[in-house]
Amino acid sequence: MRITEVYKGIYPRTMGGIERYIHDAAVYLRSRGHAVDVLLAGSRPGTRHFEVDDVPVTESPGICTVLSNPISPGLGWLMRRSNAELFHFHVPLPSAVLSWMTWRPGRKYVVTYHSDIVRQKAALWLYGPLLRLFLKGADTVLATSENYRKSSPYLSGLTNVEILPLGVDTERFSPGEGGEVGTGDYYLFVGRFREYKGIPLLLDAWKKLADRKLIMVGGGRMRSYIRKRIERERLPVSLRGDVSDDQLVELYRGARALLLPSTMRSEAFGMVLTEAMACGTPVIASNLPTGVSWVCRDGESGLSVPIGDVEALVMAVRKLDDPELRRKLSLGARNRVLAELDSRVVFERLEEVCLRTRDDSA
Repeated sequence: MRITEVYKGIYPRTMGGIERYIHDAAVYLRSRGHAVDVLLAGSRPGTRHFEVDDVPVTESPGICTVLSNPISPGLGWLMRRSNAELFHFHVPLPSAVLSWMTWRPGRKYVVTYHSDIVRQKAALWLYGPLLRLFLKGADTVLATSENYRKSSPYLSGLTNVEILPLGVDTERFSPGEGGEVGTGDYYLFVGRFREYKGIPLLLDAWKKLADRKLIMVGGGRMRSYIRKRIERERLPVSLRGDVSDDQLVELYRGARALLLPSTMRSEAFGMVLTEAMACGTPVIASNLPTGVSWVCRDGESGLSVPIGDVEALVMAVRKLDDPELRRKLSLGARNRVLAELDSRVVFERLEEVCLRTRDDSA
């Protein structure tokens, strides 16, 4: 089957949970004998072709990026010319929705709905009605959690929605030999340095946790803000930048806990939660009414804290001084992933969705 994945980035060229999911899904589907390629909405002039782990990737010609969305007039033309039997869209990606609704390539498509548009609400008066039509026209819309399906104004009224969480490679992300985790003296944050990740809140908490070390992995526009606060307030925080998978796994295995204090619905699932849990690492996360609170089950795989509550975050970190609690949550985290979030099971279900949607007329 010829399948085209559509988004604006792919791991490892672009770091992020959605980008990793697209990479892993494409590699899996190709291993199953499907002809899978990736079409990216570009923001620069000219069409680019390259490969990532033997997956063909095409980046469409574009103009610029506005509010994190590539302005890519060439995307619709490439979709129209494609010989794909099925398009698999990953949204939010307004440029792809607008291109599809304008060019009408006439092929079947499925959509993985990763998140509502949150920060750019001003544009929804124009984009919102088109998004509703686009989602209604899909054969299947895949929501990553029941929490998100119920709480999203764009999913709650649809009849073509199914739940398919984002899976994690439980062989790559694992406790390792001996199964010992949490042996380090640090806590861990992994992700892009963006406002919705709750970074100011995290640093506020670490002013009260001066006897504990925090390692922050990632990068983004808030890096300068973070560095200035670390220096000005003498916080015990270390910035690592982007790291390799091998380095990331070792950091997960050694951490007392992974912290995800996000404050907005933009944090729709939290792939880093599943990666840490697959390594047997407990997590501390905000109780957002999204996939985050579904992945991080309070008292089972981690600790859940009220959104924006610095004191609650501090208390949760201190609770994990208890080695028995850490062991309980470590075991619960790994078991939770193996039971419901293993990528092999998730991608098998994704393949089933693609096959039943096959467009034999393409």
